[in-house]
Amino acid sequence: MKYLFILTALLFFACGEKATESTTKLSFSSKSFSSKRCIDESCAKVEISYPIAENSPAAAQINDDIMGQLLVYFNNEEGFSNLDSAAKSFLDSYEEFKTDFPESPGEWTVELKVEVTYESDSTLSVQFSEFNYAGGAHPNSSVYYMNFDKQTGEYLSVDRVILDEGKMLHLAETAFRKHHEVEEGKSLEEAGFFLPETGFFLPNAIGYENDKFILTYIPYEIGPYVLGYTVLEFDLKDLEGIVRAE
Repeated sequence: MKYLFILTALLFFACGEKATESTTKLSFSSKSFSSKRCIDESCAKVEISYPIAENSPAAAQINDDIMGQLLVYFNNEEGFSNLDSAAKSFLDSYEEFKTDFPESPGEWTVELKVEVTYESDSTLSVQFSEFNYAGGAHPNSSVYYMNFDKQTGEYLSVDRVILDEGKMLHLAETAFRKHHEVEEGKSLEEAGFFLPETGFFLPNAIGYENDKFILTYIPYEIGPYVLGYTVLEFDLKDLEGIVRAE
């Protein structure tokens, strides 16, 4: 009877431990935000969708960093603390512009979409897609990634994502030349690309999608606006020891 009691207690503890583990597994829900203001028949709007991390001690840090990055898109010199104040500032600027230039055509917009594009046991990648127009010759857009340690929620800087920068740089330049069909022996500068004195470089948008490692050069980053995006994809299995892949 004594042994039966001990066995029952152990089974109860094990089940309780499994239940605790299942309830602390990182998960995500979706959230959206929108705000709009019209002057006569012209309008300005803000549309945002983004994930909310839940059910893990890492969730709070991930959510804070995602929100911080969202606020960056509003030229956060005023130190906005939330989307309401950021959107209000953008819409106020539009109203002031229309007051000063009532005949000016066009509507202003900020559209942001944030998605989880990769999860492994220890790594999480989140993609930010932006489209904006606030006057000018054409709208602008961009892509950016934030990479996290999934267990702690800590943001991973590029040097913690790319373990061997020299090898990754070589692979990226080779893929870039192939993508744009730049013949051997011709410099990228001669082909019309923008390079600093230090030479070829990795883009700001570095992250993961499915089982791919992604490098995305956005308009103006390495070439003129008409070049558009250059997206380079690498199989993670081919980057062992070069990038964080577990």
